[in-house]
Parts: sequence; C-alpha cells; structure tokens
Amino acid sequence: MSANNSRFLIEDRRRQVASLLARSMTETEIAEELTKRGTPTSQGTVSTDIKALKVASQRFIFDLARSDIAFYYKQKLQSLDEAKREAWKIYNNESTMTKDKLLALKLIIMSDETAFKLLNEGPGILSMQVMENRLSRIEQEEANNNNGR
Repeated sequence: MSANNSRFLIEDRRRQVASLLARSMTETEIAEELTKRGTPTSQGTVSTDIKALKVASQRFIFDLARSDIAFYYKQKLQSLDEAKREAWKIYNNESTMTKDKLLALKLIIMSDETAFKLLNEGPGILSMQVMENRLSRIEQEEANNNNGR
C-alpha cells in the first residue's frame, strides 16, 4: 500500500470518527461501528484519531485567527450596514405598505442587535490574534535557539 493511499485511508477513517463522535458515540462504539462498516478498528486507534482531530481543530482555529479573521469580521459588519441601508430605503418609500414598513423596521433592529453582538465579541477575536502572533514569535525564538545549539 502506498503512503498516499494509507494517508487517504486514515483521513477517511478520521472523517467517519468525527461524524460518529458528533452522534455522541463512545470510542468503543465507534470502533465497533467502523468494524461493522468494513474498516476493522480498535478502540485505541479511535482514541488516537480523536487526539489527531483535536489537534487539527486547534490548528484550524489558530490559522483562522492568524489569517483573515479581522477582514471577515469587518466585512460582516459592512454587510449588516448595507442591509440596514436597504431596509431604510424600503421604510422611507411612500408607496411601501405598512406591513412591509414594519418588516423593514424589524430588519433594522435585528441588524443593530447583530452588529452590537459582533462589536462585543470583536475585542476577544482581536486579542486571540495578538496571542497567536505572540505564540508565533515564541515558536520562532525557540527554533532560532535550537538552531544555534
């Protein structure tokens, strides 16, 4: 079996493990289910897969924080503002029926509530980016120190 084929089989098994975990199955139940599906798997392998899935999830979150989260955050706030502007146009249009004006007002309120929630969460998101930058600097310093030995 080639290394690529082996890697594919592991990734496929881990996708199945993640799916079964989402169904609140235990490690033993997952191993039994995978074996029933034709992939003989021990509970120990499932445990290793779960650890690998946790590491991959953490890496995903760190990569997201490191990359474009501030851009996406700002983009979502701008989208809310645009929706709110369109809702005000509907509300201010004299030919708009009362029912539609009320729906437009509801959308305006919901946009404001959502924006407020995002603004409250923003500092946490941005501080996560700062922590990731610090972690990257520490890792780089450690790598530099290890290379100097």
